[in-house]
Amino acid sequence: MNTQPGSSLELDEIQGLVLNGYRHHTAARYVMFEIVDAARARAWLGSVVNHLQFGDYRKTPREQPPFIRDVCCNLAFTHPGFAALGLPTIALNGFSQPFQEGLADPNRARRLGDDGASDPTKWAWGGPGRPVHGLLAVFGMHCTPEGYAALKAVIDATLVEANGVRETAVLDTVPTDPVLRKEHFGFRDGITNPQIASLAQPGKGDIIADGEVLLGYENGYGHLPMAPHVPAETDRAGVLAPAVARPGFNDFGRNGSYLVFRQLQQDVRAFWEYVYKAKDAIPGLPAGREGAEWLASRLVGRWPNGTPITRYPERPGPDAEDKLNDFLYYETGDGFGARCPIGAHIRRTNPRDTTLPVPHDVELSGSPDDAEKRKAVLALTALHRIVRRGRMYGDPADPVYDLERLRQCDDKDRGLHFLCFNANLNRQFEFVQSNWAVNPTFAGLSRDPDPLLGARRTVPFPAADFTMPGGPGCPTRRVHDLPRVVEVRGGAYFFMPSRGALRYLAACGA
Repeated sequence: MNTQPGSSLELDEIQGLVLNGYRHHTAARYVMFEIVDAARARAWLGSVVNHLQFGDYRKTPREQPPFIRDVCCNLAFTHPGFAALGLPTIALNGFSQPFQEGLADPNRARRLGDDGASDPTKWAWGGPGRPVHGLLAVFGMHCTPEGYAALKAVIDATLVEANGVRETAVLDTVPTDPVLRKEHFGFRDGITNPQIASLAQPGKGDIIADGEVLLGYENGYGHLPMAPHVPAETDRAGVLAPAVARPGFNDFGRNGSYLVFRQLQQDVRAFWEYVYKAKDAIPGLPAGREGAEWLASRLVGRWPNGTPITRYPERPGPDAEDKLNDFLYYETGDGFGARCPIGAHIRRTNPRDTTLPVPHDVELSGSPDDAEKRKAVLALTALHRIVRRGRMYGDPADPVYDLERLRQCDDKDRGLHFLCFNANLNRQFEFVQSNWAVNPTFAGLSRDPDPLLGARRTVPFPAADFTMPGGPGCPTRRVHDLPRVVEVRGGAYFFMPSRGALRYLAACGA
């Protein structure tokens, strides 16, 4: 067992991407593949395990060995992928139900808002008839032709039919500007990410239990997440730990994590065209760029430079790195959403201390002035957090994200490869997406979906309003007819196994 000082995590067993987004590895490429020959694929898996990046680099400070590799590779598999490799049926049945059914399941697609242009039958990969068995994620430190050539060389040498696998989709990324750090709509991204408890920096908040991300460790309820087990006699090399409270079985899931991968296409021009038009219907709003920035920031919950509007309601604040995520709504006098609207994107995806479910009826939800209620809400919110690892794809619509040019940009394909890790797909990713993001009745609203992710989805009913609650001397304001500005173009549920689980897979059938 190899752990970071003060950490209970078996870092040598955990694939590196679960623990770190490889921020300094600015080049990335994702390759989906299909297993075409199980025996050859298992042999390949046995040879490639030691070339993957694991979490051992987290045991020491950055300037001390072991160092992170210049090219980091990680592997994950879908449920059909594990079946194709020969994982025993008892283990396949031990994965969570969402993972077994898959992201493209029709009932799941309805709940997640994957309808219309986002329907899985229209996906470029991962939908019906487009099988995905595995994901090879490759990251390099140099966004140069030579750097991407190095990534391609690794992929070309790895995913070949001689190894029993075949490429089905190759997804490229573009580096985020290291200074602006903005996504395609023009807002600073990558700000909110909880810390895994065993790796948390002293004095930093927003911490979640190890078992909210990794199987084999206690989650926020103090329990071990459900995990797939294999009969102990099938683990002839002894690479898996014994299953807790299940004699005769070993734990295949320990040190692994569920990975959600969704390719999200962003319609930048539609977003900013709408904002520029809708602002004119709001009394007292400044004209031109200033008014557009004000309204767009309410939709998102942050100003384009990343500063939260709950702290800076009138104009953007200084973009100090340590202050972008350091806030609670009540502490900033925003318990009822007069600054950051209740339905804003960042407030829906991480409500923090927002009293739920009906903030305008204190008899049902509790008053924001009630410290015990806020504490309870924070604890509940922590049980639905995810750890994001996304990357942009497609050229930015404008290199400096000028608002005027964004609303007149071209129609080139651009968006976000959304990746996140969690230990419970239903309670974490799916809850955030269906109960908070696309839900028009979130927190006492009536027809207000997430303005970025949920407009005009058919479940539970079509909705396209956005409400900005009023305050002293300021009436409630509302805009209508929000456009669909994000569409899903592909996706799958993966599981990123531990080193031991990969070795067990390599030996299946031997």
